[in-house]
Amino acid sequence: MSIAHVTGRRLSVPGQEEKASDIQTPEEGADKYIVARAMSAALANVRERCARYLTAGRMMDDDRLEDVTGDYVLTLHMPTRWNYGATTQLTSLMHGHVTDYCVYSIFEKTNPDEAAQYLARATNELKRIKTVLELRTAPVRRPADKYY
Repeated sequence: MSIAHVTGRRLSVPGQEEKASDIQTPEEGADKYIVARAMSAALANVRERCARYLTAGRMMDDDRLEDVTGDYVLTLHMPTRWNYGATTQLTSLMHGHVTDYCVYSIFEKTNPDEAAQYLARATNELKRIKTVLELRTAPVRRPADKYY
């Protein structure tokens, strides 16, 4: 919503006040349901990518954005050799996908040129999630004299 607000302020020029206002306040009126549906769809995309490792987390979302409280938590059970150093990158990609997909949905009708950029970023982040999930640490090699 903050990205939409800043973009709306930037577009606030004579003759485009209504368009800027629509972009600037996605949390009001009917637009908040667009944001809620976009967030629900983006989170579903992330859950789908992580389904193999998903052990707990909210199982479904709906359009009631005003009723969603607390943090969104996905608990993943990663293999022993998964590289835990990639945790920050994984959470950053997940958050980025949800944010960019929501901004795309907000801008889709009111600002289609910028919407395409956000959709491309969201799609790229979603693809990269799978790559990070597949990162492994190198296997531990035992010295040859320890085999027997």
